[in-house]
Amino acid sequence: MESVITFETARQLDRPCFIDVRSPREFETGHIYQAINLPVMDNLTHEAVGTLYKKVSPQAAKARAIRYMSDQLPLYFNRVQRLMADYQLVFYCKSGGFRSSSIFGLLTGLGEPVYQLKGGYKAYRNYSNNTLSTIASQFDFVCLNGLTGTGKTEILHQLKQRGQQVLDLEAIACHRGSHFGHVGLPAQPSQKNYEAHLLHILQSFDQKLVFLEGESASIGKVHTPLPLLEAYQSSPHQVFIESSLSLRIHRIQSEYLKPDQPHQIEDLIQTLESMDKMNPDRRQQAINKLKEGDSASVIEDLMVHYYDPHYHITKKQFELSLDNSDSTRAAQELIRFYS
Repeated sequence: MESVITFETARQLDRPCFIDVRSPREFETGHIYQAINLPVMDNLTHEAVGTLYKKVSPQAAKARAIRYMSDQLPLYFNRVQRLMADYQLVFYCKSGGFRSSSIFGLLTGLGEPVYQLKGGYKAYRNYSNNTLSTIASQFDFVCLNGLTGTGKTEILHQLKQRGQQVLDLEAIACHRGSHFGHVGLPAQPSQKNYEAHLLHILQSFDQKLVFLEGESASIGKVHTPLPLLEAYQSSPHQVFIESSLSLRIHRIQSEYLKPDQPHQIEDLIQTLESMDKMNPDRRQQAINKLKEGDSASVIEDLMVHYYDPHYHITKKQFELSLDNSDSTRAAQELIRFYS
């Protein structure tokens, strides 16, 4: 096999591990899913090298980079050796240029069986964009719809436990899709990393049927690629999930007000304060009740007077309606219906 390989070829390796040699700042902006960042230059050095390249000369920039990389080589090589014990390493930088070529050339010169990603991260992004524009057409999506708190995510979890293919967009986005969707969750991924995770999961599916929740285009700050969005929104397999108001309130309390996360109350209050379209008096009343510990009435008020009226549904649009008083039973009914 050639040592400079495309992403598609790299995926076929038995134990691939992508090594991103770009700076930590570049890595954070976007990287191949599950790649490991082993930067050949830190953020400051990378910035300094870029300045030299633009204002002095490419030769001066390379000389500065080589000095820094030389100082780091012993530690860098040790880290690479530990990873090589378990994985087949594929190195990449921005576009398959100086940074990844330098490390790749050094390691291959030492006889190490490593690979370089042809075209680097730029080529991967082109591959990702092209694949995400077509891959959704390979699947039959079963789309769960319903009001806030009806337990759609619970059903997805039950389906996954039973071996069904599930695309949990909210989990990938680290956001539940509402104004309060960020509360109690880690920071959202960048748009590029959201797409990288989506691509990884979709490429892991080997059957046509995929269950997911009927999310809108935006989930917090990230946006689902349009071809995927259109594929599940236009699917004939639309399911409406129903649940009693009391059970919906209980689910929201359990999700947003965990006993081990007392800061969630403050997060909820801050979010309420930012909701300019909400009636000011109702908003202040909700804040006061949260401070007093009366979360149930706040949740009920928000659902009945704020969220539910904005959720326009026509039951004729749905292939199936399910009561979700028990998510295990609901998942079993879905499996029976679509098997």
